[in-house]
Amino acid sequence: MRKGIYLVLTTAVISGFSVFANKIFISTTDPLVFTAVKNTLTGIFLSVTILVSGKYSQLKLLSRRDWMKLIIIGFFGGGLAFGLFFMGLAKIGAVQGSLIHKTLFLWVAILALPFLHERLRFSQIAGYGLIFLSTFVIAGPAQFSFNSGSFLVLCATFLWAIENVLAKMVLRHVSGEIVGWLRMCIGIPVLVVMTVILNKGQMFLAARTYSFWPLVTSSLFLTGYVLTWYVGLKRLPAITATAILVLAPIITTVLSGVFLTHTLTSLPQNISFGLLILGVFLVAVKFKKNPTPIIV
Repeated sequence: MRKGIYLVLTTAVISGFSVFANKIFISTTDPLVFTAVKNTLTGIFLSVTILVSGKYSQLKLLSRRDWMKLIIIGFFGGGLAFGLFFMGLAKIGAVQGSLIHKTLFLWVAILALPFLHERLRFSQIAGYGLIFLSTFVIAGPAQFSFNSGSFLVLCATFLWAIENVLAKMVLRHVSGEIVGWLRMCIGIPVLVVMTVILNKGQMFLAARTYSFWPLVTSSLFLTGYVLTWYVGLKRLPAITATAILVLAPIITTVLSGVFLTHTLTSLPQNISFGLLILGVFLVAVKFKKNPTPIIV
């Protein structure tokens, strides 16, 4: 549990920097094409990691049912959701995109209770309440306006919720590195097909698509995200892992304030951040060895 919490906290930090950086990167190129190329480079990085670690030997142990789940994970989570998210992010700010993505914990909780048979302690319910209060009551309305970009990001977030529940099933007997690697590799052709269908295939030949530092930086962020997230998710309940991930927008908001808007966080935002951190603490930490769980 402790190692899983540290890994997912690392994922949250990477996510906070990544959303901020990607908003800047996709402002100068087509977001879908950039995502397809960036994810391909990430797939290469992950492939090297799998080969060096020897994890690829686990592939022969996968059952037909495992492969079906992994294909679904790759198609929706590693492909379609990425395309929707970055097309939406190009239309809205990084902070708003991160705010919508923060609803992931709600969708995962709704799905994890019946399908994964996970349970919530009373302290976790209180933590979820604080997260909801800080995100959608105190901080949300002041910086949120729903539009087509918001809808795309919301759709992507829901697809990622489905993916995480399926991934948790597979992670019971498959390593996180393998799940993350196959998720990305299966998703790459989906992104390429989406690009061609939308008549953007010619942009793969454009020189500006291959800006070195944006691609490498974004790909390294995504590689770190995938490795820490799936290895951490293997060790934690899905409802706990996704709740910890909501800390990412704090980093995105601070970075946006320092480098883009040049404004300090307001008092409501600071209160929101405090409640958010407290809420995540209540969700992630057990206060006694054998707590009595309840099903919501």
